[in-house]
Amino acid sequence: MTTWPSVKEVLLPHQAATLRDLVADYCGVYLDDTRIATLETAARRRAEFLRQPLAIYVASLRARRDPGELQQLVELLLNHETQFFRNRPHMHALGSEVLPALHQRLPPGLPLRIWSAGCSTGEEPYSIAITALETLGDPPPRPIEIWATDLSEPALAKARAGVYRGRTLANLSAQQQTRFFERRGDALAIGAAARQLVRFEQLNLLDPFPPQARGVHVIFCQNVTIYFQVRTCRALMERFYRALDEGGMLFLGFSETLWNIFNRFRWREVAGTYVYVKETERQEPRQTPALRGRTAGPRPAARRAAARPAPAAGAEIVARGRALLATGNTQSALELLAEAPLADQHAPQILALAARAHADRGDLDLAAAEAHRALELNPLTTEAHVLIGLIYARQGQHTAAIDQLERARYLDSGSPLIAFHLAESYRQVGRLESALREYRSALRHLAALPPDHLIDGVASGWLRETCRHYEALLNGDSRPG
Repeated sequence: MTTWPSVKEVLLPHQAATLRDLVADYCGVYLDDTRIATLETAARRRAEFLRQPLAIYVASLRARRDPGELQQLVELLLNHETQFFRNRPHMHALGSEVLPALHQRLPPGLPLRIWSAGCSTGEEPYSIAITALETLGDPPPRPIEIWATDLSEPALAKARAGVYRGRTLANLSAQQQTRFFERRGDALAIGAAARQLVRFEQLNLLDPFPPQARGVHVIFCQNVTIYFQVRTCRALMERFYRALDEGGMLFLGFSETLWNIFNRFRWREVAGTYVYVKETERQEPRQTPALRGRTAGPRPAARRAAARPAPAAGAEIVARGRALLATGNTQSALELLAEAPLADQHAPQILALAARAHADRGDLDLAAAEAHRALELNPLTTEAHVLIGLIYARQGQHTAAIDQLERARYLDSGSPLIAFHLAESYRQVGRLESALREYRSALRHLAALPPDHLIDGVASGWLRETCRHYEALLNGDSRPG
């Protein structure tokens, strides 16, 4: 019988890099250094299941690149948490403008085809089905085909079962629960009317698309590409673009932007939210109701009066978002940022603020992905460096935290909070003189601020006293023996 050490094995840096690259090549998900611990846990579980030492497991997977084993490993890494009507603005746009416009434009009897790419446990495609039935009627006046795909077979099994309970149902109205679900004890099961519109299928988005993908009218792909590297995202967008029918629409998650990544889609406002539209150079865009928004800028005054308030400009959103986060209004900040058009030079800053909000809510994986994407778009995004540094510090990776925080300090040398966080990480790794220097730097910048002044939600008085405490402590520790 094969045995392995009783001591808990750890991934060496080169082994972690090997597994990370194998996972990214297999399914697109790129695990940055903040998720190495998660990768190690998953790899250890698979190695123990196969009764192999961890090093042998990594070497074997690298040599054989077994798709079956990669799938098993990836299943342990995926996060399937979602909700019905998770992105309400998108569902509102789908029901109020997109579906009526498509029904008006398509020839009678032609199916209206929607693809939910990365459908997880089914809440998104069933939300689309409910929206279609509410908008077009039950039964609908034309065939509606909702093709729902995901990499994970266990997630798809739950989606096909269609039984839900708990917080995933929180956004459903009482009327929707009664009309589209059946009560099963403490759970709700999706009813036949919505269920029959959806077909589930396993699909790796990095694999060739099947014929079913050709000519779809709408694609939903939300909170998927934020975990991809830019080059992987760019390649997928090209394939989505080819799959969509002329005039078709792509709905991405609110923190997923194609700015400086893929420019063939046209960015449009539809019912107060933002979507990407496939238009060609050969013809003008169809003037259906769903496509009458402009690619940028405020609406004409005559239309604005009867519409939702025009979203604030990027600079204003950044300022308001920072203010909300500084006073602890995380949910309000997320709602503001969710309406922001990530289509100009402010996109990296908005992404960094969204990352900070998600971190405040404990969703560190999404926060890290958003912060890394912000840096891919603009390496000079100070807030993204700070957030990644703080995530590293929280995980005890203080050397990695120092690297990020030093970059942030270079970009904003006058921030007392960055100096404080950097001092804390220096202290944790024993670089006491460097820590003392940064505590003193923070104190210099805090000198003119009143005690109740908030810096990213931290009172300057508390920050000053903490810096003074460690300055005194380190002065004592730093004296010659």
